Amino acid sequence: MELLNAIASRRAIRSYKKTSVEDSKIEQILKAGCSAPIGKSLYDHLRITVVQNQEILRSISEGLKANMHVDFDPMYNAPVLILISSKQMPFPNIEFADAGCIMQNMMLEATEQGLGSVVIWGSSMVVNAVPDLKKALLIPDDYTAVSGIVVGYAEEAVEAKELTLSIHVDRI
Repeated sequence: MELLNAIASRRAIRSYKKTSVEDSKIEQILKAGCSAPIGKSLYDHLRITVVQNQEILRSISEGLKANMHVDFDPMYNAPVLILISSKQMPFPNIEFADAGCIMQNMMLEATEQGLGSVVIWGSSMVVNAVPDLKKALLIPDDYTAVSGIVVGYAEEAVEAKELTLSIHVDRI
């Protein structure tokens, strides 16, 4: 798939099949994430956690439900959650830019692999609020979960969208 086609085909998927994602596809997604540009090349300040354990996924989903006051699964029944965590960075909030770059690379590769994905921003808040959950995910005390994505096979086929300037652009 060409880059622009992957960009046009990537969508926020909010309904997943119960099908497991192959390890080889997860590996490619992780390689794409690890290839993202990182501020000051501080790769050693970041961690990626792949969550496939159904009990832990349910715990995070329940925490999200309580925080969001909803009665549906805010992780959309996805079989995989990928969390990005960071140590304290030398520049304020750069970890959010780093996580954004990592997640976008991973979501584009997920699209390339025939998978759907969506950012689950609140997953990090749940993990950070529950010390036992953070410990179960092997996230060290000096790291903070920043954000995450879910990945899986979409319930419905996704059509590529036309690439347009849909955001206001000023040219000065």
